[in-house]
Amino acid sequence: RTDLPIEVIVVDDGSEDGTSAIVERWQDRFAQLQRSLRVLQQPVNGGAARARNAGISNASYDWILTCDADDASRPRRVEALRRAAETQTDAKNTLFGSRFSRHPPDATERYAVWANTLTPERLFLERFRECTLIQPTWFFHRDAWNKAGRYDDDGGTCDDLRFFLRHVGRGGLLYRVEEDLVVYTLSEGLSSMTHRKALVKCRVAAFSTQILDGDWKGRRVHVWGAGRDGRCFLNELAALGRVNAVEALYDVDSAKLG
Repeated sequence: RTDLPIEVIVVDDGSEDGTSAIVERWQDRFAQLQRSLRVLQQPVNGGAARARNAGISNASYDWILTCDADDASRPRRVEALRRAAETQTDAKNTLFGSRFSRHPPDATERYAVWANTLTPERLFLERFRECTLIQPTWFFHRDAWNKAGRYDDDGGTCDDLRFFLRHVGRGGLLYRVEEDLVVYTLSEGLSSMTHRKALVKCRVAAFSTQILDGDWKGRRVHVWGAGRDGRCFLNELAALGRVNAVEALYDVDSAKLG
């Protein structure tokens, strides 16, 4: 429950399961609660990023909360995120998120523990490892979406990670609500997982621009970890012609060095 005026927009991204008809049957119920429920029908399936951009572009209000069709928001999600925004002096420049649960519970367990336990400082410092605030939990102002260049709806992968890295790279802030507000589902038959190589390529491109050409321009870096991830990082830097920016790789396992 909240005293905010709320509008729910369902983007029917060219589905064939009667989504629009189902939404229309709920519109009277929403009207009785003095809430707006709208459906936007896309002529063809254009992917999640294009659907999110369409929903945000057509939103009547400026504060945006996203929810994918296979995920679920806890009842307190809107209220908790709104209250968090009210505490931040630069809220319009902040990407808000929250802790989350996975369904099934053992899906990507290591990642869930890592993301849910990061300190506020580590949300920023570990941004090149992965989205430290996962996209299904996001809450942001339209200004942040515009300044980050909106979601990339070019059909490529990692649209959430690219948005996240651009937001932080331009000076955007991060804030996590310390409550479990979303059930994040690993759905059978859906692409919830992006190939590791595509993720690394995206991260290294941002690292090269924001760090090697930015804060640490002219300096060489030291990479902790000479295993799979460290070598993938080095290979992607080499593909960008930046391998000489790495001074050394370190590892506790001597078999990985040499």
